[in-house]
Amino acid sequence: MNEPDKKTQARIPAPVHQWLTDRAKTNDRSMNAELVRILKEVMTKETTETQHA
Repeated sequence: MNEPDKKTQARIPAPVHQWLTDRAKTNDRSMNAELVRILKEVMTKETTETQHA
């Protein structure tokens, strides 16, 4: 069974927050959805790099 989503708070510097907000609008996503997409992309890349090392 899947674990329920967890809520997490993060302190994000203003310039990063603005960049994320702008990127989310450009991609027609919520800020949360955009952040999750970015994190998953990095996670996949790191996992792939680790497996090929």
